[in-house]
Amino acid sequence: MKRIFPILLIALMVLSFTGCGKKEITRTQLKDKIAGAWIGQMVGNIYGLEYENKFVDEPGEGPFVFNKAITKMTAVDGAFSDDDTDVEYLYLLMMEKNGIDIDYDQVKEGWMYHIRDRVWLANRAALGLMHYGFTPPYTGKKEYNPHWFQIDPQLINEIWAYTAPGMPAYAAGISDWAARITSDDWAVSPTVVYGAMYSEAFFESDIPTLIRHAKAYLPKGDRFRRIIDECLDLWKKNPDDWKASRKVIADELYVNEPDITRSIWNADLNGAMGILALLYGDGDIEKTLNVGCALGFDCDNQTATICGLLGVINGVESVPLDRAMPEAFPHWTKPFNDRYINVTRYDMPDASIEDIIERTVVLAEKIILARGGSVREENGERIYTINTRARYKAAPVAASTFTLPADRGRNLAPEAAEILALTRETDVATLDSCWLTIPKTYRAYTVDVINDGVVGGPGAAFYSLGEKSNAPKRDYFGYRWDEPVTTDMISFHYGPLEEFGGWYSNLHPEYLDESGEWQPIEAEVTPAWPESDAVFIQPHNGEFIFTFPKVTTTAIRVIGDDAVLIHWNKYTKDVSSFISITELQVYEAK
Repeated sequence: MKRIFPILLIALMVLSFTGCGKKEITRTQLKDKIAGAWIGQMVGNIYGLEYENKFVDEPGEGPFVFNKAITKMTAVDGAFSDDDTDVEYLYLLMMEKNGIDIDYDQVKEGWMYHIRDRVWLANRAALGLMHYGFTPPYTGKKEYNPHWFQIDPQLINEIWAYTAPGMPAYAAGISDWAARITSDDWAVSPTVVYGAMYSEAFFESDIPTLIRHAKAYLPKGDRFRRIIDECLDLWKKNPDDWKASRKVIADELYVNEPDITRSIWNADLNGAMGILALLYGDGDIEKTLNVGCALGFDCDNQTATICGLLGVINGVESVPLDRAMPEAFPHWTKPFNDRYINVTRYDMPDASIEDIIERTVVLAEKIILARGGSVREENGERIYTINTRARYKAAPVAASTFTLPADRGRNLAPEAAEILALTRETDVATLDSCWLTIPKTYRAYTVDVINDGVVGGPGAAFYSLGEKSNAPKRDYFGYRWDEPVTTDMISFHYGPLEEFGGWYSNLHPEYLDESGEWQPIEAEVTPAWPESDAVFIQPHNGEFIFTFPKVTTTAIRVIGDDAVLIHWNKYTKDVSSFISITELQVYEAK
């Protein structure tokens, strides 16, 4: 098979040891492997994209065609950004701007400015929580981010590892730090493992050895560590039958996964599919790409990660030329025409791929030197001595500075004689017709839960989803009391939100006057209401406090227009707008 570059003549062996805890690599070798990481990821991402989420109940069958990739590459005459490479490109820019030791505050600033659409699940939830006021790692914690268990961190964090060559403990640590921007608990483990593998792959080529070494960076008892052992055992048992191994893992982590974490995008599920693809791919990018696509689920994410890993192991010349320079583009003289075109992120420049690679090498040199390594010149070649024992030490995580009024008085909602709502029961048939991402476990099906004192968790979120209708609606929730009450504060709690709806475009309180008419209340809201009804800035599980001059009344409510997303019409055709709510609290004025 044709390759991208001729085999490089290396004067010094990569696996050169200068003493305990030290390894050496030339700048030429370093750049070759970083080029393999970038171009391998682009190949895996672009060609896996055709089969994203297509093979779930059963694996795919090749041969695979790549019409979607050719169409999109034709449009930009090169490689295009996607969520498997564009956040890493953002992190490259952020490290160049802020230094190699960026912190969570800088991550938040970069995300909020550059990421304005085209993120989903845990990434989307984290971004919404940033706009709400949270800073990582709170944006990934399971009590706030209902998608904490999804695949997201595996596909955006490889850059922390291939800028840390030969420092697997450091790479594992910083990968854990980065994964917690969007995720929590066992869902960060695959990111840690792939980070350790990427780093060690600069000096180790044996796939099973890489996998075994990387799992050691997970604590004993970790679920993904156990799953890795299971994948290795299945590979030994079924060396020529990846389908049999897939079935065992898919049954365990998808078919029989508890509902609250059951998803085709589950982090451990997709992480395990990547491990299987590596084992059954025999170290060859082409074979690994095809097995990775066929294994299915969110396949483009793992094909990007594992093809990039193989690019590190074998160098950029191992990446198949017919993938990076397809026959459909005879005028291309370099991989992907040396063009990385930004189509996904706000105010991020297009770039030469060769330039991206060189800039990444510069960052890797800075990290090597900052973590106890050194550099010397011999015969015109820079040679790096790497401190393989380097560890990552994150800055202490500050207590969340996000606060809401704490002194609220007595909650009058449980004493109400009646709950007021436009929709009192979820229309289950309509709900089942939707393209849903939030597990059923979180849902309630009647409005009665909004004054039970439970603001989150299983069974807490009511979806005001009625019968199918294209018409937007004004949704309201409130209470009626048998005797007048006096209040000056209302707390509205969202539940988990769907990708296509569940939130208000606008919201304000009203009270019932003595003549039985609803009157608007001029109120201040904390935190500030989102600037638009765009999905990407809406907070899952967000609480909004409305404060106002005292009102005495027998009924009060919040009312506003439900958001309707045109973008998701193809998934939610003829589905009514709705609100996800867990609690509405009305506080007695002091």
